[in-house]
Amino acid sequence: MEEEEERHSGSDRNKDDKNNLIHPNQFTPFMPLWQQYSPMAWNDMYNEYIKYTARMTEIYKEYIKSSERMTESYIELAENARRMTELYKESAKNTERITKYWLDYFWKPLSAAKEEEGEEKEEKKKAKE
Repeated sequence: MEEEEERHSGSDRNKDDKNNLIHPNQFTPFMPLWQQYSPMAWNDMYNEYIKYTARMTEIYKEYIKSSERMTESYIELAENARRMTELYKESAKNTERITKYWLDYFWKPLSAAKEEEGEEKEEKKKAKE
């Protein structure tokens, strides 16, 4: 019986708790939320948003400057590649011209000397006959 009384008294206590809406800890979980989203906190959040937006604007401006520098670098790189191509073509023409000159300079005397030797051998053969 005592157990039943304890059960009833416990359930009566729960009923009293339900009926009593003013508990000191009732709004405790909502206090941080209220403080975070109260009109006073909105002002702080707005100020943080303005600071964040200003910083993002600075970052975007730095990004634009960096992109402009990269574009200038690519343009300079393309110009250097074009100049190197021209220099390569000029070098190839000069090499061809020099090679032709040296071939003419050395080959003609050698071929002329060989022709003379060939003619002398033919003359000797004819003289022997």
